[in-house]
Amino acid sequence: MIRGLFNAASGIVAMMQAQEVIINNIANVSTPGFKKDIPVYRSFSNILQRRIKNQESQARVEATFTDFSQGEIESTEGSLDLAIKGDGFFTLLTPQGIAYTRAGNFTLDKTGRIVTAEGYFLLGKNGPISVSGSGKSRLEVNSKGDVIVDGTVVDRIRVEVFPKPSSFLYKQGKNLFKSIATAPTVGKGGTYDIKQGYVELSNVDIVQEITDLLINLRLYESAQRAVQLQDETLGKICNGI
Repeated sequence: MIRGLFNAASGIVAMMQAQEVIINNIANVSTPGFKKDIPVYRSFSNILQRRIKNQESQARVEATFTDFSQGEIESTEGSLDLAIKGDGFFTLLTPQGIAYTRAGNFTLDKTGRIVTAEGYFLLGKNGPISVSGSGKSRLEVNSKGDVIVDGTVVDRIRVEVFPKPSSFLYKQGKNLFKSIATAPTVGKGGTYDIKQGYVELSNVDIVQEITDLLINLRLYESAQRAVQLQDETLGKICNGI
């Protein structure tokens, strides 16, 4: 009986964990370049195997899987709004080292370097990309990432392509990703185009997320009722004794 109560309570915890993931996805539906997370539950076969071996069998969210699928690309006409169509990530220099993002809503800092809203530098082949004086100049970025000021190429945007992003990248926060130490890159073999005047939107499907949230709430209510039933049954047994 105690084990049944514990297993039912673990279901509530799992639903709460999944709800946090879903709510975070919904909160970032308007965040450029955001990649949604999907809660991954322990498989039924794994639970059954543990149950047969008389081990714990509670439900739980094992991890979250990041969906790196392409988001829609929206026109903004901003000269520093960039979107990657295809594979790859923009490479940034942050106080914590190298990081990656799909969010291409960049600006210029006071020294003429291309930065994110948080002030992280967009990297090119020669380090942080500087376009000093481009405020009154014509700034262009071609599909390969060449940054062109008044017809002169000043640098090329560093785009890193990972063969399996979900296996080698993890979220750091602030819409950034970090790579594990052994992460391989495709290098020049990656397939992508950079579009100037566009941003990639979040890949969150708000209708699907709300549907998942409602389903999750129903499962939470079911687990809650199971806990109440176990508690009532346990109370009757104790009173009978």
